[in-house]
Amino acid sequence: MPESLLPALWQLAQGARWFAGRSRGGRPEGVTLGRWLTPASSGVGIRSAVLEVLFDSGERERYHVPLTYRPVSEAVAPELARADVDGSEFSVGELCDDPAAASLLLDLLRDGAPGFESFGEIPTGLVARRFTGEQSNTSLFFGTSLVCKVFRRLEEGSNVDVELHRALAGTGSVAEIHGVWSDGDVDLAIITEALAQPEDGYDLACEHARRSSSFDDHAHALGATLAAVHETLAERLGTESRQAPALRATLERRFVAAAAEAPEVGPYRDAIASTWGALPETFPTQRIHGDCHLGQVLLSAGHWRYVDFEGEPLKTLEERREPDSRWRDVAGMLRSFDYAAAAGEATAAWLAGTRQAFLAGYGLPDGQERALLAAFEADKAVYEVIYERRNRPHLIHVPIDSLNRLAGETR
Repeated sequence: MPESLLPALWQLAQGARWFAGRSRGGRPEGVTLGRWLTPASSGVGIRSAVLEVLFDSGERERYHVPLTYRPVSEAVAPELARADVDGSEFSVGELCDDPAAASLLLDLLRDGAPGFESFGEIPTGLVARRFTGEQSNTSLFFGTSLVCKVFRRLEEGSNVDVELHRALAGTGSVAEIHGVWSDGDVDLAIITEALAQPEDGYDLACEHARRSSSFDDHAHALGATLAAVHETLAERLGTESRQAPALRATLERRFVAAAAEAPEVGPYRDAIASTWGALPETFPTQRIHGDCHLGQVLLSAGHWRYVDFEGEPLKTLEERREPDSRWRDVAGMLRSFDYAAAAGEATAAWLAGTRQAFLAGYGLPDGQERALLAAFEADKAVYEVIYERRNRPHLIHVPIDSLNRLAGETR
């Protein structure tokens, strides 16, 4: 049975936004089927499939595809394959494309079925709706109350997004967690509150930039909310410290690799190296967002919430779980303001005011913290040069402008 699903799931993955291996020479190695959450004999069978992919580099990745089994004459989701279960033939489709079947996830959560953990009361009578925008995971909305993020690429251990939502529960800085769906120690999905009429942070900042309208109040609130996130994570998950030599070596190694691919960054080496030299010898670290930018914040009912705590997608789970300086998150948001300003063709004064308002809301850095912030901002800009060179050459001027600004400040 798993073997018969392999070609169908491989074809599905190759056309899906959530599959990160299209350009890496991957090939399907096998399919593992999970336990039945609801039996096929009930008329709507639900179970998970995990597609294992082997890449030319030797790396293996696993991708989660929740499935629904219905009698062939009653199929709802586009058919991936047909399967014989106890002598009866069923149409197999994606659970996320079968609203009534997907709605059963809330019943399983409410009933405390094996693998489901709920936090608080789970409402009844909500129909699932798949979010059709492109995502690295898949979101199912249940009415206007809840949203289930189905994790696609699976890794051993608790998902970072789940860990940090648990830690931030009750703070008002994130969407409240309502449940988790797991298989053993592997998290398959997280269920959170659906924020009312959310506005995307990047879209809103770009709109203000285009109108030459001040974004300062929003930036200040974003800074204050991020500070609250960091304070809570430090309090509930603890802090550590890191030595500057290790960070300097990492930043220099990343720069050398970037300069080999993008000669554009070469002239800025001295300016960037000056930020390495100014780093404090020891600095505190803690759990952070890890991929902080305007696309990771939503404005709902007048309050900013931070979302998607999975960290940088290209990092391993171990790397994303490592404590880091909170100033890396701050640097990520500051870089995002540059992109919003460029998209909206805002003035330098608009950008400077937005940056300053965000830092004021967060808490202005002292001398040693300014050194960390400068180093992380420069590192992020160098990464952006590589990204834009590969994917959006027309935007390479955005990080280059930032490096020019840094060079001017260090002269």
